[in-house]
Amino acid sequence: MRLIIFSIFIVLVGHIGNAQLNINDQGAIVGLKLKDIVTDEVILSNNESMRLIPASLTKIVTTATALEILGPSYKYNTNIYMDGEISDGILTGNIIVKSSGDPTLGSKYFNETKPEVLFSKITQILKSQGVYSITGSVVVQAEKIPYSAPRLWEDMGNYYGASPHGFNWMDNSIELTLQSKQEGSVCEIVSTNPRFYPQAIESRVVAATHNNDSAYVFGISEVDTWWVEGSIPCNRSQFNIKSAMPDPRVIFKNQLSDYIKSKGIELREQQNSLKDESTQQLLCVHSSPKLSEIIRIVNHKSNNLFADQLLLTLAKHEYGEFTWDYGRLVFENFWKDKIDYIDHFSLKDGSGLSPKNIISPHGMVALLEWMNKYSSNFNSFSESLAKGGETGTLRSVFKNPKIKGKVIGKSGSMEGVLGYCGYATTMSQKQIAFCVMTNHYLIPTKQVRMSIDSMLTSLVLEE
Repeated sequence: MRLIIFSIFIVLVGHIGNAQLNINDQGAIVGLKLKDIVTDEVILSNNESMRLIPASLTKIVTTATALEILGPSYKYNTNIYMDGEISDGILTGNIIVKSSGDPTLGSKYFNETKPEVLFSKITQILKSQGVYSITGSVVVQAEKIPYSAPRLWEDMGNYYGASPHGFNWMDNSIELTLQSKQEGSVCEIVSTNPRFYPQAIESRVVAATHNNDSAYVFGISEVDTWWVEGSIPCNRSQFNIKSAMPDPRVIFKNQLSDYIKSKGIELREQQNSLKDESTQQLLCVHSSPKLSEIIRIVNHKSNNLFADQLLLTLAKHEYGEFTWDYGRLVFENFWKDKIDYIDHFSLKDGSGLSPKNIISPHGMVALLEWMNKYSSNFNSFSESLAKGGETGTLRSVFKNPKIKGKVIGKSGSMEGVLGYCGYATTMSQKQIAFCVMTNHYLIPTKQVRMSIDSMLTSLVLEE
């Protein structure tokens, strides 16, 4: 391999032919490794041991670890109980919902997780037992999960940065509809779906002449009033943005209560004391999709909530507590005797939202190689990855029709960060594990993306 550095751009040329990476930014850091995992030949490398910010490439570590420890058939269960006696159609007691931290509950990504499916199941069981009135209320029981300390404040109130809770609901997000008028005027929040509660939310958004969504939500559950800042296009009667959900438990309780009432069951919502657990009767169990389906959403859609909840689930599974520190310890303990994890990984969350995550290209390729060679779950893992030019986060890259289906993997990006990792099969049938990461660039992301695309496409096209 030859490394040529010019004053205004970097060119990496591999010994396999014309595969090269041009990043026209002298201040950018480029780390990469491409390895033939059959022959162990390193095809191309640069700064392969340098630990860089991976952004959503972190999800590769999370999903691989979850598959290995929990298994592809793992499901979350949410148990629904009643804690009183039924007499003459009246349940003297409460409906109790006990969460295991299922991130898919109420999610838009699966038909079986949508709100009406769970609500209908609970209501039908109550009616089958002759219940037409409930003296108590809906009670949601879930563990408290602290916020991830290394997460950026500017992310936490927005839907993509919605933090996992002990009870998750509807992807922990709310759609806000704003209305804008003339340029420079403050926009109005005309509706929220579902209702923004129990916190209040106010608009500080200004109408502008651009056509972009530049509005950002700020808030955490402990803050009484959330707010939206930034700008949206002027003269819009409706402009939708998404916010994180302040307290999913409260919104779920209100929605389930309303649904039960709409189906003809009275809910008096008296303050009934909860009965002893030994006297509670199980009404039904709602199971999530299999883990193999969940990680497909994580890696195809780059779903931060699902990924972070998986890290916390691993912590609970191994140490009995939903904590970020235990989750990170699970990563370390699982991988340290399989790859050189300690020297090449330092992770603060499961999603990659934290800019304090660091991974080296060498470490990522080692993990990808291990999954390919040694994991009995590799089929589930590889099927969770996006296909170049076709699906998920690789839909807009590797679109050359000659390499269709030959690149699978994951992208990761945040401001000044862009990376890709996964597997590629060359025209000569080389099996490549690759990781390319760029940090601290100031040129347009599109330019960096095109350069990585061109380099990997050239590699795959090599005969």
